[in-house]
Amino acid sequence: MKIIVYLYDVDGTEREVNLDDSIINNLNDQQLLWVNILERDLETVKKVTTALKLTNVPFKGILRTHERPKIFKFQDFYHFFIVSVEADDNEKMRSIPIDFVVGKNFVITVHEGDVKYLQDFVKREKGQRHIGELDSESFVATMLDLHIVSYFRILEKIERKVDDMDEKIFSQDLEDEQFLKQMVRLRSEVSKLRRWFLPHRDIFYSLARPDFREIAESDSFENFKTLNEHFESAVDSIESSRDTVLSLFDLYTTKNSHLMNKTIKRLTFITLLVGGLGAIAGVWGMNFEVDYFKSAETDFA
Repeated sequence: MKIIVYLYDVDGTEREVNLDDSIINNLNDQQLLWVNILERDLETVKKVTTALKLTNVPFKGILRTHERPKIFKFQDFYHFFIVSVEADDNEKMRSIPIDFVVGKNFVITVHEGDVKYLQDFVKREKGQRHIGELDSESFVATMLDLHIVSYFRILEKIERKVDDMDEKIFSQDLEDEQFLKQMVRLRSEVSKLRRWFLPHRDIFYSLARPDFREIAESDSFENFKTLNEHFESAVDSIESSRDTVLSLFDLYTTKNSHLMNKTIKRLTFITLLVGGLGAIAGVWGMNFEVDYFKSAETDFA
């Protein structure tokens, strides 16, 4: 199914509906319509936006995914693009581009396939009264907060990998090549998170500007201010995670230096021992007589 449409009512009811005129024409302030498009298909996006009577929709912008996060304001709606993140069963990260088209009492999301945190949201909030009480901006703020949480979840996985590396460094001898491969992998993951996440600053700052309240007509401005704080907290966590990964190299070199010192101490002891024996052998081998070595009647025949 390319399109899933959820209608939330203030009385706590939530149901999947078909996107038809009866739903759209009767949409009111006590309801919220979420149209979730699971495929970046031009005809599908046109079908949804035409049903909602939207004009000047940036179809090319919605279909493009290789861009930095951006936000544009139109007369009756605004459009923005984000890049969320997930980890697959093999703990490999993948980026998830998601477009939002937001207007009065409706939200459209466009992405390829299922997004885990959106599925979790649907299951968790099923039948919850407060969802129907949200306006579209507050609903978007909730989605963006889950978007930030998706990065925190990846950071947790990276921190677990760092902890595992700590244990390996102290509990076993890691070869330089093995250690460097794991270091490069961790550093690459953190760099990707940073590269994907930091450009979202334009979106979060834009949504917190006073001019966006013209569309919201609600208290969502405060929600976006809180969201900005959450965003900055995530930025700090990513930067901190980057420093933590780099500190692994310091830990590894410290351990190697300690092992090197122990090896040098052993070699020094061996050198002194061999040198002492060599000195004794040298004294005994000199060309002068020593009473101790003179023959006597009791010597060996």
